[in-house]
Parts: sequence; structure tokens; C-alpha cells
Amino acid sequence: MQDISEKVSYLQGLSEGLNITEGSPQGKIISGILNVLNDMADDINTLHQDFADIREYIQSVDDDLLELEETVAEDEFMELECRNCGETLYVESDIRDDEDTIEVICPNCNEVIFINDGSFDFEHLPDDDEIDASQARV
Repeated sequence: MQDISEKVSYLQGLSEGLNITEGSPQGKIISGILNVLNDMADDINTLHQDFADIREYIQSVDDDLLELEETVAEDEFMELECRNCGETLYVESDIRDDEDTIEVICPNCNEVIFINDGSFDFEHLPDDDEIDASQARV
């Protein structure tokens, strides 16, 4: 498909070849229409370029965000799933080492889904960062 600017240029060339001048009323209309089409073609081309730039920028931000999410999830948080309602929670990984006994309660159904009192065996996790609530219950 030809570029819009090329099509407008072709129409402008046709109007010049037909000796359509701005002296006649019809010539003024045709010339005005061609000028508006030319301006619109320029604006559309600019929008296409801006859109391509924005798409590239958003993809870059999306890639960076994914990398950040993976880093945060791996290093700082562990995933817990409530056995009762299936709600997924993310809690700080250092909760395991806290000297105080901490219970993690599901905000959806108020069930205790994790207690850091040493009764949960962290050595047998399916994944170091994921804890199945059925294993975490005391």
C-alpha cells in the first residue's frame, strides 16, 4: 500500500496536469481539499512515528518491570496460598527469621495460613519462594 503522502502528491500532480487553477471556484475547492489532505497525511505520518516510538518505550518499560518483579519476588517475598479460599498472599521472606511468633492471616476468610514458630519445614518447599498453605498449617 502506498503512503498517504504519495497518494496526495499524485492527486496534486493530476490537478496540475489538468490545469486546475485556483482562479476558478472549482479550482479553489480542489486546491483547498488537496492542501487539507496533504496536511492530514503529514499529521498521520507523524502519529504513526510517535506511536511506534511509544510502543517501543512501553515494551522497554514492560521488560524492566518484569525483571523488577522477578527480582523482588525471588529475593524479598514468598508466596502463600490460603487452603480455605485459595487467596494468594505475598509476605516478606524475612518473616521466617523473625524472633517473634507471627501469624499470617488471610484477609479474605480470616484463616491462619502461616505461623513462623518453627513448626513449618522450609527445607522441603516445592520452590524456595513458594509455600503451599496446606503445608504451612500447624
